[in-house]
Order: sequence, then C-alpha cells, then structure tokens
Amino acid sequence: MPPTPAPSRRHFNAMGGALALMALAPRAWADAFPSKPVRIVVPFSPGGPTDLMARAIGKIMSTHLGQPVIIDNKPGGGGVIGMSEVKHQPADGYTLVFPSILAVTNPALMPGYPFDTLRDFSPLTVVGFVPHAVVVRADFPAPDLQALVASAKARPDGLSYGSSGNGTSAHLGAALFVQRAGIRATHVPYRGAGPAVQDLLGGQIQFMFLDMSSALPFIQAGKLRALAVATATRFDGLPAVRTVAEQGYPGFEVHGWYGLLLKAGTPAAVTQRLYAEVKRALDTQEVRDLFKAQGIAPGGMPPEQFTTLVRNDLAMWRRTVEELHITLQ
Repeated sequence: MPPTPAPSRRHFNAMGGALALMALAPRAWADAFPSKPVRIVVPFSPGGPTDLMARAIGKIMSTHLGQPVIIDNKPGGGGVIGMSEVKHQPADGYTLVFPSILAVTNPALMPGYPFDTLRDFSPLTVVGFVPHAVVVRADFPAPDLQALVASAKARPDGLSYGSSGNGTSAHLGAALFVQRAGIRATHVPYRGAGPAVQDLLGGQIQFMFLDMSSALPFIQAGKLRALAVATATRFDGLPAVRTVAEQGYPGFEVHGWYGLLLKAGTPAAVTQRLYAEVKRALDTQEVRDLFKAQGIAPGGMPPEQFTTLVRNDLAMWRRTVEELHITLQ
C-alpha cells in the first residue's frame, strides 16, 4: 500500500479558513438577527396583565428590531400549552414564551410536569413584578395584620381566604402566611381573581393575597383596604401600607413575576440582542407609566440574574409545597 501523502499547505489553509468561518458563524447569525418576525407566546387569554405587558414592549421592540413582534395568545393548562409551543420550536430566538411565576410553582405542584424549566428553557428577563397585597373589604374590622390574626383566632372555624386558583402565587402566599401566623383559615379557590374579589366584597370570604394589578382599582375606589404588602419593601403606589415583614413576620416575601423565556440553546449573541431590546422598551417612560397604572413594577434584570431567581424560586416553592402539603386537587 502506498504511503498516505502528507497534508499540503493548501490543505491547512483550507482547514483554517473553514474553522474561521465556523468561529464567526454565531456572530454573523446574531448580526443578521432578526431576519423575520419575532413571536412572543403568551400562555394566557387576551386582556390580562401578561397580554398587556407583552403588547406594550412588543410595539417598541419591533421598532428597533426592524421586524414585527407578534403576540400569540395560547392559553390553557396553567401555562403548559404555551410553554410546549416554544419548547418544540428551534432554538433560534424567533419564538419566546411569556409565563408567570407558574413556571416555577407548577413544577412543585404537578406530578409529571412536562418541563424542566431550567433545562428546557433559557431565562431572558423579568418583564414585570406584580406585588401582592393582603386585602379585606373596606368595612372589615381589622386595621392591620395583627388585628386580622386576632380575628381569626377568635373564631372557632377561623377565617376564609380566596385565590384566583389552586397553586397560584396568591394561594401559596396566603397559605404560607396562615402557617407563619399560626391561625386556622380555609382556602376557597376561584376561576380567576374577578370572582374571588366579588365574593370578598360580598363577605363570603374575609381576606385575600391579591395581585396589585387586580387590587389597586378596588383600593383606590375605597371598596377594598390593604392591610399589608407581601414584598420585601413597600410598594410605591401604596407607600403608607406596611409590609408583612414590618408587621411581625420577618423575612416574609411573596412576589409574582412575569418573565420571558427562550428555548434552551439559543445562541448567546441572539439572547443578548433580545435582552437589550426588552430592556430598552422597559426603560421608556411610556411603558413605565403604563405599568405603574396597572400596579406592575418593571423588571429588566439580565439573563444571568433571572436564571438565579428562577433557580431560587423553584427551590423555595418546592419546599413550601412539601411543608404545607399543598396539592392541586
């Protein structure tokens, strides 16, 4: 058998050129991004806070991306349908999903949850934080949390609290507070915040952990009264209302967030381009004013920080669900 000829200089030059092109490909891909419309999948019905936020930032993003940003509502399954849509798309940055904090509470609550949030998706950024307020009817005889706890302890059957559904952050936050306060309280789940608020106003339930987007109009109208906010610091829209932690429960914090996720494996340069445009939209006065009117605090944390938040929340809610023996049934 004749000896294998040694590689020529031309061969090495060709190999070097190919390797250089491969190294430049991600950068070139990012420079060309986007070359077609970008789609944000909202896993909830039109008209809610997620839809409102998506349309507000999408309009501004499209101007700077030079391509339409399409809002695609795919409700159902507690966000599962919308997230599944993105999981099965290419990891190219053209399809994002915009779930709520259900992306980290559902894995703790649903046996056989079909996704690993950090394995299957890549966190981009929080678009908005939605504080929760502990609210009662305006004429309920409790000026603060201590009085609410005393009222619960004075009743043989305790109090009843509502939520927008089993497993929501409002349900889990209230259940955690009930445990910390050492009171008896019965959870009454509803199909959305609207029906729950109507029963709160009607006296069928006594209190709620209600997201600020839903609570603020009723508080401003004098129909509901906020006893506390469940955030680490006071809410700018209700500066006189103390936090739960300030009223005797140090370290207590329940936050709701709405964030954008990409398919895992999306190129880093594409991720950074999308993050920059979302952040640019969130920093506009137009968006900040709209969010403030809805009781939403703008987000904008970088992908690495959002990844840490998702990881911490996954661990916290798993621990909470196990300790409180909460199920979706």
